[in-house]
Amino acid sequence: MGLTSELPLKITATLLTRLRFIFVGVVLALALAVNASAAETDKPPFFKASYQNKQIYLLGSIHIGKADFYPLPLQIEQSFVESDALVIEADVTKANIQQLLQQYGFAKGKQADIASLYPAFCGKNQTMCDGLKPLATWLQANQIGVGRFAELGFSPEAGVDVTFVARDPAKPLLELESVEFQFDLISSFSDKTQAQLLDEAINATDDEMLELISAWRSGDHQALADIMEHQAEESDELLTKLLWQRNHTMTQRIIEILQDSHYQRLFVIVGAGHVVGQQALPELLRNAGADVIDCWKMICNEYR
Repeated sequence: MGLTSELPLKITATLLTRLRFIFVGVVLALALAVNASAAETDKPPFFKASYQNKQIYLLGSIHIGKADFYPLPLQIEQSFVESDALVIEADVTKANIQQLLQQYGFAKGKQADIASLYPAFCGKNQTMCDGLKPLATWLQANQIGVGRFAELGFSPEAGVDVTFVARDPAKPLLELESVEFQFDLISSFSDKTQAQLLDEAINATDDEMLELISAWRSGDHQALADIMEHQAEESDELLTKLLWQRNHTMTQRIIEILQDSHYQRLFVIVGAGHVVGQQALPELLRNAGADVIDCWKMICNEYR
């Protein structure tokens, strides 16, 4: 857990996936149920949308996980196999991560010392806190959050999007945004919002960290939305900029892909926070003219 002094100069593939974690994991304090049911009985948020005789399979995901998450339920796995292209939030292979980290990942101006703010935590994690000092607050929060989940045995390398990208390298891979957009967005948050992210990453209890994943694995949309909105209630930025505004642009991008490409079936993976609650993707796709069904309430394919 933590960062080495070489971090600014050498960005590994592991860190690339860790950076992605912020867009759902830190903000929503994504939980990890150690005693959760087997993956075959899970019902993570999963929808099917039909638009102009084309299909969209929409999976609400988490960006961290472990081996026993997989395989996901059969109708999800089979829908992926039968899809023409995989669509994710951002493709790290298209970005110059080192350049983006230099541009967005370091503190600008005077920043409160993490060891002074959290002496108890840094007293137990001195090497890590020393390594975090030059980094922007949002990146400090990300690294601490990922480290805490790693202690529970979970990693970004086993996240849903990463797993499916690796599942079939030959399948066309498209992105809804870009890594640079995501860096620019998270670094644009106010000092207050970034401080909130850091505080949540450090002070969330294990029980709080275990709560959301149970809702995700069981497909409890209301619980997911309630947790998300409760944790973001002190910062309008976390709801409006991180979720709602992006939901609108993601919807537009999905429709554009369908209209401008020959793909008949898209398999779309986004963070679970984008498919539940207010202004969520299923609702926005309906508003755009798509027919949308919840695959756990109605049959989406013969593999349910």
